Amino acid sequence: MYKCNTHSQSLMPHLHLQELTKQFSGVTAVQSLWLEVQAGEILALLGPSGCGKSTTLQMIAGVVEPDSGTITLNSQILNRVPPERRDIALVLQRGLLFPHLTVGENVAFGLKMRGVSRAERDEKAIAMLRQVQLEGFADRKPSELSGGQAQRVALARSLIIHPKLLLLDEPLSALDANLREEMQDLILRLQAQTGVTMLIVTHDQAEAVVMSQRIALMFEGCLRQVDTPEQIYRQPCDETVARFMGGVNFFAAEAHGRQWRTSDLTLFSEYDHYGSVQVTIRPEQIQVFTEGRSPQNTLPATVIANRFTGTQRRLTLAIAPELTLQAWVTPTQDFRVGQSVWAYLPPSALWCFPHRTVPYPVQVP
Repeated sequence: MYKCNTHSQSLMPHLHLQELTKQFSGVTAVQSLWLEVQAGEILALLGPSGCGKSTTLQMIAGVVEPDSGTITLNSQILNRVPPERRDIALVLQRGLLFPHLTVGENVAFGLKMRGVSRAERDEKAIAMLRQVQLEGFADRKPSELSGGQAQRVALARSLIIHPKLLLLDEPLSALDANLREEMQDLILRLQAQTGVTMLIVTHDQAEAVVMSQRIALMFEGCLRQVDTPEQIYRQPCDETVARFMGGVNFFAAEAHGRQWRTSDLTLFSEYDHYGSVQVTIRPEQIQVFTEGRSPQNTLPATVIANRFTGTQRRLTLAIAPELTLQAWVTPTQDFRVGQSVWAYLPPSALWCFPHRTVPYPVQVP
């Protein structure tokens, strides 16, 4: 059985979660979770709503107490350490700024709690506001800010205390698309400048891929796969992961090493597998031509649907009597419905996992 990679093998992780478990009223929210995060790493905890990712974040922050397991940061076990002494900063979906304080006072609040002098914390708050592109906003009240500006203030308030770990819980989900992209760029730039270790909770696959160096994919309280965004995207450990990451092409085959056979055709892959498998290929990796090229994995097909999306044309191709695949091509590649074409499935793009007679429960955000 294929074994998903659920935690890294480093001997000295910055953050180490070991057998972390939490139940609410007898319902398990997080089950025996193991996770390691390296110093300076950006890791996205990704999964559908209700999978346990925010509960995990809250246990790390100290807001929720685990039923069992340990949370270790820089070799210190945090289970009995109160939230304010964990040296962890938390940014929520909405900034939750103190409405009675100015923007500058909000940013400097953590320094005030640490006994930093008024002059020093004001100076550092102004410098931090400059870093988040809010210079000149120190005397405003939170009610005068837009949603994106409030999130920048919340980020500045978190970073000014130089935390050992920055937790972001769906920090961009309340923003519109353009603001989300701006905030993504800002967060990545600030992380590069500060080197802070960052754990981001999100249900948005695209956001996780763009923002993180590794993704920890979670379903029903358990980690399913932990790997780089590219590995999870191209080589998912099972069909649930593949579908959650946007996979749409699946078909059964018998694998004989690198030769995979269906009832109608034989395909070649770069990966060795044996037995009954479920094959998948990303739709954007299928190449469509009007003339046949390399004989290996180049299949005659008929276009049965053509949908223009602006950045792509999403073709539906009838390959064989029981095999239909989606291919996403450039907008300039226009094919009429009913047209005969050739579909090339690169051997490096074909991936598979053990076939199951009972389908995985597919979860979507």
